[in-house]
Amino acid sequence: MLKWALRIVGVLALVFGVLFWWMLISGSSAPKTADGVFDITDWRIRADRLDGDLPTEVRILEVGSDIVPSFIVQAGDFHGDTAMSYNAVEIVFPNYSIMVGGAIDLPTAELMRQSETDGLFDPAAYEQLTDALASAGKVLMTHEHPDHIIALARHPAPDVLAPRLLLNQPQITALPAFADGELAPALKTVQPGLSGNVEAIAPGVVVVPAAGHSPGSQMIYIALENGEEVLLLGDIVWAMSNLDDLKTRPILTQYLVFDHSEDRATVKRQVRALHDLRVVEPDLIMVPAHDRDYLLKLAEDDKVKWGLAPPRITALPPELAPAETTDSPE
Repeated sequence: MLKWALRIVGVLALVFGVLFWWMLISGSSAPKTADGVFDITDWRIRADRLDGDLPTEVRILEVGSDIVPSFIVQAGDFHGDTAMSYNAVEIVFPNYSIMVGGAIDLPTAELMRQSETDGLFDPAAYEQLTDALASAGKVLMTHEHPDHIIALARHPAPDVLAPRLLLNQPQITALPAFADGELAPALKTVQPGLSGNVEAIAPGVVVVPAAGHSPGSQMIYIALENGEEVLLLGDIVWAMSNLDDLKTRPILTQYLVFDHSEDRATVKRQVRALHDLRVVEPDLIMVPAHDRDYLLKLAEDDKVKWGLAPPRITALPPELAPAETTDSPE
């Protein structure tokens, strides 16, 4: 009897061990190479195509923050917790701003909260965000997940916001799912303003499609007036350690967090490509959406600013040209 009990315990331990390995460790390493995934030379050419003043700075408005277990952020990382930021980004020009992202509202923050003590939401910052979205020259998002789209889908002045939205088709398709009730009529009629190709949308600002984490995922490359370059990564990674260690999120995160699984093979290739880009372009300022400690360090080093700039416009600036949609640089 004891022998059979030990065998059963051994089998159960093996099963749980395999499940633990599969859910939290396996299938998360980036490949050894990922040539041709991203082309910064192309971005630089496109960033210089549109006439006008270049952006002067990149600013981050944090609407909420939280603490999550590190093994949710990076497969095999059991060292403790990771501080997460929920924010929007402002690209500041002399006479207008471009906003990137819609962050979270209070109901979403409460739904997503992982820590009872560290899961925080700033209602004043959220009000600043909705005001900034309504006065921005253009409004983009990196991808169509709730912590990036909610403030767009639930904006209190959709008629004002709608003309400013510059979205791709998957992002537009996702809007109704995140409305508080029925999507506002003005948002229902928004048409794609992005081609799905790499394209400049303002002087110094280039949209880089990067489907994988979601169908509408994209990065934003920014060439600043002072010569610095910034790359908004969206959620290709949640922490810069993902790039350092060439590890993405574990399979478990797919089941706990995402309504629809990301394309893990594509994301792992993007992780490798960004890792390699960081090696050859060490001065490129990479900005992940959620790595709070890293974002605070960027602000401390004056690579980004914390908080929004003073409002600049209340109407669409005429100097913003239509998106450049040529498939390849001239």
